[in-house]
Amino acid sequence: MKPVKQLFLLALLTASYWLIAARSSDVLADLGIGLGKLQQDVLLNLKEPKWFFFNSTSTIRTMARRLPESSRAATVRTLGKTVRTYVESSVFRQEWLQDLKQEYPYNDAYSPENLAKKKQEHDAGKVAAEGQLANMDQAFAQLDPAMLQMGIRSQLPEEERKIASLSGDERTERTRYIADLKKMLSLPAADFKKQYLAYLKQQARGNMAKPANDSEADREGIARYRQQKAEFDAHADFKPLLKKRLQDFIELSNSVDFEARLVPMGSKQEFANPLYQRKPAEWKFLYRLGKEPVAEARSFAQQWLADLH
Repeated sequence: MKPVKQLFLLALLTASYWLIAARSSDVLADLGIGLGKLQQDVLLNLKEPKWFFFNSTSTIRTMARRLPESSRAATVRTLGKTVRTYVESSVFRQEWLQDLKQEYPYNDAYSPENLAKKKQEHDAGKVAAEGQLANMDQAFAQLDPAMLQMGIRSQLPEEERKIASLSGDERTERTRYIADLKKMLSLPAADFKKQYLAYLKQQARGNMAKPANDSEADREGIARYRQQKAEFDAHADFKPLLKKRLQDFIELSNSVDFEARLVPMGSKQEFANPLYQRKPAEWKFLYRLGKEPVAEARSFAQQWLADLH
């Protein structure tokens, strides 16, 4: 069986090992461990699939050597309360979701709220377009047919160059527009003006009739948003992962033999039982930490796990 390494409470245990007072705010300050750093480590330990994070400094290691064994269990309990209070806060929930979005990103532009806003803007644009259609006849009446035809013909090469940068529905529509335009430009100027006005009106009414968010890009964006948002939502609740971390720790701590004997092996000490020597680093860490603080951490984890259920 692979050694269990997904242990959320090991960060708690590692930190608590070095603490020198019962109040977490005091010990964090004394050891130079900022609350922000501790909170960051909690988040990392919850999501990290392989190992736990807690980087001790020389100051922490020095203080560890001064730590009375009798204070370790109380320290575990105190820091445990600090960690649990943070994990159960709205601040942690928000930080969890922000971090999660980096791993499972999605485009908010296609959220239901933003699509509804886009539809409102589309509807407002339709109202404005209807007003422009009403004024189009008057505006075109003032245009000289020959000058209008000449101006549109001069724009044709640029319109054709734009096609290369388009794709999908936009490219198809622009290609069709240019083909229609070339046919109209072959007519006498007066006929061109008449047909061009009618064509613009037809195009405008067609655009007004299209529902919002119905382009090929929109459809692809909406489908992609739904898929990505579903992946995000599937991981949004961190409690199942928290339960697993707690259960993993409980099982590992129960497996530690604190009566195991050490024997000299060169400049080091190793377990007399070769099976213990092959145990994972986390198991050996709990052994070094000692029976009482580990029992306190296990009791804390068991109560937390029970409350989550």
